[in-house]
Amino acid sequence: MPLPPHHVVAALGGVASYRRVVAVCGRHALRRAVAGGQILRLGRNRYGLPGLDAQLAAAHGHRACLSHLSAAVHHGWGVLDPPRDLWLTLPRGHKHAPRAGTVWSAATLSDAEVAAGVTSPARTVLDCARSLPFAAALAVADSALRSGAVTPEELVELAQATRAPGVVAARSVVAHADGRAANPFESGLRAIVLEVGLRGFVPQLVVTGPGLFACVDLGDPERKVAFEADGYGVHGTRRAFAHDLARHDDLQSDGWVTRRFAFEHVFRRRGWVARQVLTAAAQRVVPAPRRHRTRVNGARKAS
Repeated sequence: MPLPPHHVVAALGGVASYRRVVAVCGRHALRRAVAGGQILRLGRNRYGLPGLDAQLAAAHGHRACLSHLSAAVHHGWGVLDPPRDLWLTLPRGHKHAPRAGTVWSAATLSDAEVAAGVTSPARTVLDCARSLPFAAALAVADSALRSGAVTPEELVELAQATRAPGVVAARSVVAHADGRAANPFESGLRAIVLEVGLRGFVPQLVVTGPGLFACVDLGDPERKVAFEADGYGVHGTRRAFAHDLARHDDLQSDGWVTRRFAFEHVFRRRGWVARQVLTAAAQRVVPAPRRHRTRVNGARKAS
């Protein structure tokens, strides 16, 4: 007895072509399954199970892959701002009809990506790094590393190998990506710090000293400067709020310069945040290495 069409589609990963279903079940069984709502027609010659994610169903319906921000969300990563449009990538040479609310691109996709209907984790990070503003791309890259879906070495290798437009931006994002960032909010703050030219700030830096143990969102141990992405819901209770105040007092008593930023600051007042971090960093200038002077044949020479 032939397998029911919805069993065949499920065995093929939830999406299947007309040809593959008909080869097992026959055309009449496929038509009955569609009429009965057991499987859905996603597009020309493409069928899927009713519980399929709507965006993934749209991708399969166009014989495309979810990509860029849509793929990042599908992979379960944090993003600065949920995508308002559907990002789809078609195999090279395939055409598409204009569709409002859809951002199209083309690439050489692997068989695994086409079958899954979504770009691979590494490609997703690189696509975002090439196409999005630095802060948004950094948040995706940080989240991908934090999830363990990709490794820093994998991203560097892919970024070095690509020659596509936006490669300079992509390599910059990959170079600064850090899975230690706790969330996109912190990634957005670190992006501002990097964009103003500050280096040496470490995500989730642990600070210790006599009577002091603190973890700061972004800290430079040389300058003793710390920046905090201070979410409103983090405190939760008065006890947590009091503990956080004491932690900042302890840091300042230990000689640290601190700045605390709300979500609205990082995403709506970027210029103001940039000025604040530069001012804070300027209070703790890292001393330049001392230049030693020696005498050569009676003359003084710097080294």
